[in-house]
This record gives sequence, C-alpha cells and structure tokens, in this order.
Amino acid sequence: MLCERNVFLKVNVVCSKFCYMKSRMVEEIDSVHLDDILRKFGLFNRYQIKMVLLLSFAFFTNGMQTVNYIFVTDNISYRCKIANCETDSFYTSWNNVTAISQCYKYESTNDTECSETNLDVKWDDRLVPCDDWVYQNVDSFVSEFQLACQDWKRALVGTIHSLGLMIGLLFQGQLSDKVGRKAAIIIAGMAAAVFGVAKSYAHTYSVFILLELMEATFGDNCSPAFVMSVELVHNGHRLELQVLYGVVFALGGVTMSLAAYSLPYWRHYLRAIYAPSLTFILYCFIMDESPRWLLSKGRKKTATELLLKMARSSGIAMKIEDLSNIQCEEKQSRKSPLRDTFRSNIVLNRFFICLVWWMSCTFISFGLMVNVVSLIGDKYTNFGILSIADIPAAIAMVYTLKKFQRKKPLLLSFILAGLLCFVQPFIPAKLFWLSSGLYFLGKFVATFTFSTVYMYTSELFPTYTRNSMHALCSAIGRVGSILAPMTPLLTQYMESLPTLLIGTISTSAGLVTLFVPDLSDAPLPDNIHQAENIGNCNKMLKEKVANNHKRELDDF
Repeated sequence: MLCERNVFLKVNVVCSKFCYMKSRMVEEIDSVHLDDILRKFGLFNRYQIKMVLLLSFAFFTNGMQTVNYIFVTDNISYRCKIANCETDSFYTSWNNVTAISQCYKYESTNDTECSETNLDVKWDDRLVPCDDWVYQNVDSFVSEFQLACQDWKRALVGTIHSLGLMIGLLFQGQLSDKVGRKAAIIIAGMAAAVFGVAKSYAHTYSVFILLELMEATFGDNCSPAFVMSVELVHNGHRLELQVLYGVVFALGGVTMSLAAYSLPYWRHYLRAIYAPSLTFILYCFIMDESPRWLLSKGRKKTATELLLKMARSSGIAMKIEDLSNIQCEEKQSRKSPLRDTFRSNIVLNRFFICLVWWMSCTFISFGLMVNVVSLIGDKYTNFGILSIADIPAAIAMVYTLKKFQRKKPLLLSFILAGLLCFVQPFIPAKLFWLSSGLYFLGKFVATFTFSTVYMYTSELFPTYTRNSMHALCSAIGRVGSILAPMTPLLTQYMESLPTLLIGTISTSAGLVTLFVPDLSDAPLPDNIHQAENIGNCNKMLKEKVANNHKRELDDF
C-alpha cells in the first residue's frame, strides 16, 4: 500500500504537467513558455533577492497594520463621575457603591459629604444614568472620544476596517490586472501611509471612522504583492518562497505588539506603524513589473527586455533569440476578461467554493486575533505569541502541500481548527496555561488553513484575471472579518460563545472541501482553457494510472 501511495504522489505531479502541456497543444509548437525561462533563474539569485526583499516589506507593513485597532481601541476601566466627590485618584472609598454599574449610579442624598452612608443604596428606582465618567487612562482612545458605555463604537472600528478592505479589494484586483502589480503596490502603500498617519490627528470619532474606512479601502497592498510574488518564480518554487513571506508577515505582527507596548499613547503608536509605508514611493524607481503580467497584456517587447535585464543582473547567459518565441497572450477582443472568466462553469463553481473558504478563514483568523487580548496574561505578550505561531504554520504549510498536495491538508486543517475551538472553552480556568496553549495551537492551524487557501486561490484562475479573481474572493470573504470584531460582545451572553462559533464555522468549511478536486504544483494557467483543465485532467489520468497499475499487479 505504501508503494502504491508513493507511486500516486509522484505520478500526480507528472499528471499536472502533462495536463498543462495538453492544454497548450493549440498553441504554436515551437513557442517558449515563461515558466521554462523562469526555471533558469532558480529560487534565489541577485535579481530575485532584490524583488523578494521589496515584496517582503509590503508583507511586513501589512502584518504591522492590518489589525492595529486591537490596541488602538483597547478597553479600559472607567466609572461614573460623582459631582463634588472626586479626587485625583481613580479608586475611592465609595467606589464599590458606584461601581455596581459603569453606566448607572445612585443618586447622592448629600452633595457635601461623600461616603457610603450618604449615597442612597436602598431604592433601585433612585438609579440614574451616568452623564459623565472618570477614566483610568485619560489618554486612551475611549477616554478622548468619550466612548464610555458604548462598547459597540469600539468594536465598530474593527468592523469598518474590514468593510474598507472588502470595498477596496473589489476594485484593487482589477486595478492590478489593468495597470500592473507594481503600480497597485505603490498606490496602496502610499495610501496606507497618508490615511494611517492622518488617523492619528483625528479629534472626533466620526473623522477617525472616516479615515479608518479610507485607509482600509485604499491602503492594503497585500493582494497585488502576493500575486506578484507568485508570478515571479517558477511553479516549482512557489511554495518555498511563501515561507519567507509568512515569516515576514508574522514579524510584522510582533513588531506591532512591541510598538503598542513601547508607545502606549494611541496617536504616537499609529504614526510609528504607518510612517514607514511612505518609503513605497521609492518603488517607482527600484521595482520592476511582473513579466507574466506584461505578457498577458501583449507587451512582449517590454517583457523580453525585462527578462534580459533579470538575466544580466543574475549573471545568467541569455540572448534575445532565446526569447523570440516566448508565449504571449494577445489582446484580441477581450473587452471584459472577468465576464469571460465567469462564463466557464468549471471556474465559476470553484469560485463559489473559494468564497466559502475565504469567509470562514477571515472569520476564524480575525476572530482569534481580536479575542486574544481577552485571554489571561499580558495582552502584548499574547498577541506577540499569536503572531509568532504563524511562522511554524507557514513552514508546515509548504512542506505539507509539497507532499500531500492541496485537498487533504486543507480539509484536515479546517476540521482540526474547529475541534480545538470546541475543546478550549471546557478547560478549567485554573489550567490557564493549557487553555491558552490550545488557543495558540488553534491559531497555528488557522494560519495554516488561511495560507493554503491564499495559495490555492491564486492557482485556479488565468493570468489576465488572476489578481481580480483573487481579490474578489478576498473581498467577499471579508464578510467574516467584518463580523469577527463583534464576537467579543457575545461574551456577555456566554463567555465561550465566540470560540464555539468559530469552531462551528471552521468545521463547516472543512466539509465543503470534499467537493473540490485535488491540485498539485502545476504551472500557472494563462487562459481559461488551461484553468479549466486543472484538476479535471489530473483525475482522469490518475484513474488511468490506477487501472494500469492494477492490471500490472494482476498479471504479476
């Protein structure tokens, strides 16, 4: 059985390449595909290292900014303000009486003496709403915008951020496919810097919410950066390179936690994490466009010049004659590439399944992140550990997908994340180390799942709509991240309700994976015909190999 399994694993890769070659039979027999050229560059050479560092900075800043609202809108202690009874201290001798509710207070029977005996605690009908509050931290977001007894406004910041990401991705992918990966990365990076720093100067809650929406809508360059990173290397190196980007993204999260600890004032903190994005303006001069995108737009001459530049920079012998027959997508009459893509029933069905994955992944990942500050222990340490958990998850994802392809790892990771969320609430409170450990393990599995979905989605669609489809899946999937910041509010009904809800959604998404064909490291499809043949041809060839193998065993 082990021998047969190894045969299938090896044959599957061959099947993928054979299917891809079959889909290109309608093209010229002597054409050269970009993947054949990129194979000569390997994984790390001088030019690739430069591009990897530039793209890594985009992932780093995204990891440092994406959930900054966790620390900006951190909950703080506050109490009703009692006229003529206040001192310089937040805690008072009569605080136990007024602390029965943060939003209501007992009427005082004596305005000059402040003691428990002079506060009417006998009649509930003497409770009155608070009209002023005393905050433990007067420099906090909650204090400056007077958000006492309005927890929904704190949670709304995260929801608005996710809503902005969803809106931005609806057009960001099309922008990237139309004007290029490079331009999309620069535009989004600069927008993040401008609107992010502007948030730190907001003096009203409404202005802050508006700037939060603008920053999230126009300032996320993770999607074009990821697509460009996939397109720059040969298909055999796509997974390995994602380890580095996963590590860099995790380090961005750790840096965000350190910045929040070092700069407790939320305005200074925002300036520190957004100001570095101003350097994206330099990408106009030091970053090149994706050669695969240039070919998809019919710009063969520009792509050829870029490939020769890459070869010279890396010390690789390459002549213009070697690129004269490079495969190029002609513009033809494609007025609406997205509409042409959706006309394929195969691609459309996979798109709907991707939506389920994305909505589940965003809800699970963001839900775990926004609730981590509620765990026992230091919130900065907890978030830092949660971010570090992404590093081994990225490494495990690469080697697991290399060995077992896509379907089984994705299915099992969804189910496992759900089971961990189901178990965690039932751990006794005194075993907080075990409860926290299971929580972080759940985040490890959730990151593995999210990374797999991120990679898988980029492999399903043709080059000329790859970023559009990837961004569209991510945009609609942001419904999960929109709802995730609201999950802490569920703890007032049941402390473990957010975790149980996350577990249920994760398990359901895993079951949907059963309806998707398995994939391997096939070359990226450049057109609809190649995209349709991914998976389907694999299945037929594997069945044929299985039958042949069975006949050989019978004959033996």
